[in-house]
Amino acid sequence: MEGIGIPFAVPSMFDPNLVCPISRQPLIRSNGHLVTPDGRYRYPIGDEFLPLRVDEVQMGDTVTQTVQDFYTEAPFPNYNEFDSIDTFVKSADRSVFAAKLRRAVPINSTILEVGCGTAQMSNFLAATTMSHIYATDLTPASLKLGSDFASRQGIHGVKFIQMNLFRPCIRPESMDLVIANGVLHHTYDTRKAFGAIAPLVKPGGYILIGLYNRIGRLRTDLRRRLYRILGEPALRLDPQLRRQLSAEKRRAWIRDQYLHPQERKHTISQVLGWFKETGFEFVSSIPRIGDKFSAEDHLFAPADTGTGVDRVLAETSMLFTTFGGEGGLFIVIGQRKTERKSA
Repeated sequence: MEGIGIPFAVPSMFDPNLVCPISRQPLIRSNGHLVTPDGRYRYPIGDEFLPLRVDEVQMGDTVTQTVQDFYTEAPFPNYNEFDSIDTFVKSADRSVFAAKLRRAVPINSTILEVGCGTAQMSNFLAATTMSHIYATDLTPASLKLGSDFASRQGIHGVKFIQMNLFRPCIRPESMDLVIANGVLHHTYDTRKAFGAIAPLVKPGGYILIGLYNRIGRLRTDLRRRLYRILGEPALRLDPQLRRQLSAEKRRAWIRDQYLHPQERKHTISQVLGWFKETGFEFVSSIPRIGDKFSAEDHLFAPADTGTGVDRVLAETSMLFTTFGGEGGLFIVIGQRKTERKSA
């Protein structure tokens, strides 16, 4: 695999897990820049984040730029003015997913969040687990908000990086966990986006993918249609907007859920196919297939994939829970196989 075997003895290497997104060479600190050993590629070291983005040259890059422009105007999910580490932890205690993820992350893990937005999850994990976090996103405005929050709250252990996920600046097979929650369906090709980040996971490591579900998002689809017809009154049906939100956080949610220029919907079965193609084994999902997720269940404990009917039933159940009420996002977790079968 390209990028494997990077020489760790390179003098003044900035971070062994970061590579040039073009050449896949390591990066060396030199006069305020990160430079490849041959001197061909240089990137400035920013105060708030590292700008390691490179444009995707294939067809579809207009979508990438459109999405970046969209989030530049209203970074998502943004912060409330009263947000702090304490509010994050309290919020996580009420969230099945966040609380389980925090407990499941092994000590001293190396974690990449792809499309971190304003980095709530990255900041939360950096503050509550003994992990090394790489928070990556396309949009500088979003990264600045995340970096500013980390500085104000004294959060350490997180690097903020501007990155195009189709041209990652992360060394292959270097991450214990890769998180892409609510991101890949906003690219020009979800399957290709998954294929770009899957190689970054170590053998035995995990990948966590969150996507809009075809069935689970039907309630949001209906509200979107009503919003186009009725305008603001239709938003009274959105349970997320009934919460205490700042004006900017409310605006970011409305734009992301009702006005986004690019989104697709997928199924659990589709993701299982991607796992099979890239050497991952299914671990678990939210919603759980064939059963409810209990408070005692470990997020990374192996579960059964069930039948195709079981998976459709699990997706249908989202319509009657908070998953369907707040966007229809489902999560699938896979573990990279440690041994590869010979052809």
